[in-house]
Formats: sequence, C-alpha cells, structure tokens
Amino acid sequence: MDRVQGTTATGETGEPTGLGAPLGERDVVCYRRLLAASETLICELDLDGRFVKANGPMMQVLGAAALELRPRSYLEFVHPDDREATAASARELNARAGEVVAFRNRYVGHDGREIWLAWQALCDREAGRVFAVAQDITARVQAEQAVVREEAALLELNGSLERRIAERTAAAEEASRAKSEFLARMSHELRTPLNAILGYSELIEEELRERKEEGFASDVRRIRAAGKHLLQLINDILDISKIEAGKMLVHVEEFAVAAMVDEVLAAVRPGIERNRNALRVELDPAAGSMRSDALKLRQCLLNLLSNAGKFTHDGTVSLRVKRQLVNGRAWLLFSVSDTGIGIAPEHVGQLFREFYQVDTSSTRRYEGTGLGLVITQRLCHMLGGEIRVASTPGGGSTFTAELPAVHIEAGAPEVALEIEVLAERDVARARMAVRELCQKLGARPLALQKIATVVSELARNMVLYTSGGRLIVGSVGTDQRCVFIRAIDEGAGIPELDEILAGRRVSRNGRGMGLVGAKRLADGFRIHTGPTGTWIEVEVNL
Repeated sequence: MDRVQGTTATGETGEPTGLGAPLGERDVVCYRRLLAASETLICELDLDGRFVKANGPMMQVLGAAALELRPRSYLEFVHPDDREATAASARELNARAGEVVAFRNRYVGHDGREIWLAWQALCDREAGRVFAVAQDITARVQAEQAVVREEAALLELNGSLERRIAERTAAAEEASRAKSEFLARMSHELRTPLNAILGYSELIEEELRERKEEGFASDVRRIRAAGKHLLQLINDILDISKIEAGKMLVHVEEFAVAAMVDEVLAAVRPGIERNRNALRVELDPAAGSMRSDALKLRQCLLNLLSNAGKFTHDGTVSLRVKRQLVNGRAWLLFSVSDTGIGIAPEHVGQLFREFYQVDTSSTRRYEGTGLGLVITQRLCHMLGGEIRVASTPGGGSTFTAELPAVHIEAGAPEVALEIEVLAERDVARARMAVRELCQKLGARPLALQKIATVVSELARNMVLYTSGGRLIVGSVGTDQRCVFIRAIDEGAGIPELDEILAGRRVSRNGRGMGLVGAKRLADGFRIHTGPTGTWIEVEVNL
C-alpha cells in the first residue's frame, strides 16, 4: 500500500482509498446493519442530553421503546447517586469536543435493578450530536464489589483476631507477672519451714550419733538430703520467678577472680568426685579482679560445674578462666568442659528453655528441674555477658560464660548518656546527642558516621516494634577510645534471631530490621533476646 505523509493515498481514479477514506452510501448501510445487530449499547443524543436514537440493546436495557426515549433526557435513567458525577462527565465531554471521553455510571433498569455501564462518548458540535457506545459491566462490578466485601470482611476478621490475640497475650503476660511476683514474695514463706527442717534434722542427727544410734541417724540423714534437694528446687523456681518479675537486682562490688573460683571449687568438688571424676583447673595468672556481682557469677559457675559433674562418670571436669581484651575492654571467659554424655545438635538450641530436659528419662536418672542453665543464661545477661555451648554426643560438652570485667549499668562512671526513646522524634534527638558526645571524645569522621547509623538503627528498631526503650552510651577501654551503645527494650523478643543476623531471613513481625547493618558496622556486637525483651550492645572504636 502506498503511503503519503500528511495526505490520503489514492488509486488510479483519484478516489481516496484505505483507512482514511470517507464512507460511501453503501458502506454506511453496511455499518448500520452491523450496529443494529451488535450487542453493544449505542445511542445518539442532542447537545442538551436528550435521546435522538438508540439501538435495540440500549432500549432493552432502559426498558423503553424509541418513541418513549426520544423526548427524554438520559439523566432520567441514571441512578440518583450517580447523576451529579454523570453531569460532570457531560460537561467534560462538551469541553473536549472531538475527543473520546470514557466514564462509567449506574442506570436504573425497567425492573428496578442497578445496571453498570462503561461509556465511550464523543461530542460533535457541528452536527449538534453526542455519539456514545456502552458496555454492560454489571457482572464485573458486582464481582469487584464482592471481592471488596470479602477483603473488608477478612480485614475485620484479622483485626478481630489480632485484638483477641493481643488481649489474651496481655492477660497471659499479666498472669505470668502476677505468678512471678507471687513466687518472689513467697521466698521467705517457702524457705523458712525448710530451713527449720534442715536445722532440726542436723541437731537430731548429732544427738543420735552421740547416742551411737546409727540406724536412726542414717534415716535422719536421708531426711536432711531430701530437704536440701527440695530447697534447691525451690531456690531454682524462686530465682527464675524473680528474674522474670524484675525483682532480681545486680549488686556490683570489686572482688578477686582467683578467690571467688577457690570458693566455688570447694563447694562443687565433693559432688564431682562422687561420680569418680577428676577436677582440673586452669586459671589465667592475669585473671585479676572484676567489678561485677560476685554472688551471681558464683551461682553461674556452681550451676555449670554441678551439671558437668552430674552428667559425667569416671571422666574429667575442667574449669578454664582466661582474661582477654576486646577493643580495649577487659573480658573474663569461664569455660566448663566435661567428658560426659554430650548433647545432640537438635537439643543444643533448646537447652535454655525453662523446665527443658534433653531426655525425659534424664529427669528420673539425673533429677533436677531443668532450670539451672536457664538461670545461668539469664544471670549472664544481667551481668552484660553471654553463655555459649559446644557439644558432641558421647564426647562431652563445653559451656563458656563471657562476662565483662567491669559491669556497666545505668548511673555507672562509664555511662555518659542515658536517653529514653519512645517515639520517632526521639530517634533524631538520640542520634544528635550521641554524635555530640563522640565529637567531644575525639572520634574520627568515619567513626562518627558509623555511630550515627548504629544509633538510628537501634533507636528506630525500638520505636517501630516495641513501646520504646532506653539507650545507654559511654566510653570503655583503658584509653577510653571505644564507645559502647546499649539499647534495651521490653518487647516480645526477636524470633529467628540467628537467621536474621546471618542475613538469611527478616523476622515475620519486622523486628530485627537494621540489626545486620549495625552488626557489620560494629567493632563489638552482643545481643540477647527473649520473651521479656531485647538487649543489644554495640562497640565502635573512635
């Protein structure tokens, strides 16, 4: 086909041909027949909006014959709620004469039902006519409305479920707190009778020994042993309850590591040697002293060494104490190893769950509540450290408690800033305050940028996914050339934390966003998370 730019191609006779050619009389007749047979709704109106012509489908939808339509305005048939919008479309159509305008509206059929029509209309002012075609989209609109209703119903159901879950979670948490507070208050009432039983049984045993009534004395010893065991179980339950209720406080004091280790070994040696085990100790000469809670550290070591002796027979239990510097900050590593039964990989991740036993038979064989390791982990967290485990089935286990030599808490000399972060506006305030502090400490520009990013990520994490928390900031190390930023919140913990930090997953509820970046920027990074909250500490060298 020949094409001429800006003109219409012509044949040998000079008559226009192709798509740009005007319709002849015969063409018009053919098109009229096609339009009459079409199911598309077609109508023609004057410029005042009165019907001039309408094809059969149009008249059928409106329920009016041609003679009935001709003097009437289209607005009579439009749904009352759509008349204003349709009139606005008509004004747009008139303003854009010669252009095709698309819109949709509802009509009221002869049987009273709503009919949705999608229009394509064009206004020809010279002819004084509006030409329009429409499609009946009622079924499609009804389907869309049904989907919208279903989505609204689902949203309402989800909202209702979330509210119910939140209410029940709050009730469960309140019940758990009430239980923990009750048990914490009951400490005196539970321990006093048992201490009386133990004290009197000891007196009775001494008197029976003096009378040389060994048979009765052995019975009293059994009573005293059972009482001690029961007291230990009660102590464990009360300790975990105190921790959960927030009733257990850290009492910081200066103490020598070697002296504290000697006290612990004197207490656990009989139990370890009862199973014919050898006890070995490797104490770093540079262990020096700690400024922390000696009583809690002693309890951690007692739990770990007692466990090692309980699950090891005819083997070796070892305690290694090492001091090391990380970013100028002193840490003590207490490693307890044994050659006992070991732990399967699938059970290692469950060790720090309350009342958990690796094997149900171990409850009967080895006794215990399953709370020792949980308490040890929580105490390590309270002291600003962590506990790690490595084990091989049949090859023994090693538990390592990593604790700072100087425990830093709110109000400590190392703390320079304590900032509450409760809303988005607090994020920028915290970032600026920490940046100003680090500038005074002489931080390099690159370190300032790292610190600002870390503070933003940690603060925003608390604001977005919990009810807020606290930022504690200060300098550490012998030369004060390292800053620590600690974020503490009381949220619901971060699920799948290991996968998040490894970059393999983002938590379902969004918690943990930004932690990967903060970890990469940090020169030191520690995090504890659980149902009672999250504790994150980042160190950045200045």
